[in-house]
Amino acid sequence: MSIESAEEKLEDAMEYYKNVRECLTGLYNIIKLNLPEKDIFHQVGMDNLMNLNNNVLEILRSSFSPREVRMRVREIEFDEKETEEVFPL
Repeated sequence: MSIESAEEKLEDAMEYYKNVRECLTGLYNIIKLNLPEKDIFHQVGMDNLMNLNNNVLEILRSSFSPREVRMRVREIEFDEKETEEVFPL
């Protein structure tokens, strides 16, 4: 595997991760708007969303260099802060 194709695969994977983050944010907003914070379904839903995000990150780290994944996630977080989008999980 060439360096370029590995880099392209990582770039594609991070693009998919951005899409997952957007979906998780949407689900977070739905739960937040429709269920009171003290409701067990609110709490369980939030826990599941956080676990899903963590599992996706672990899959990325096991498939690519953990350092590269960490750096790319930081870039995504920085871009979100610049556009004032906050990933809630």
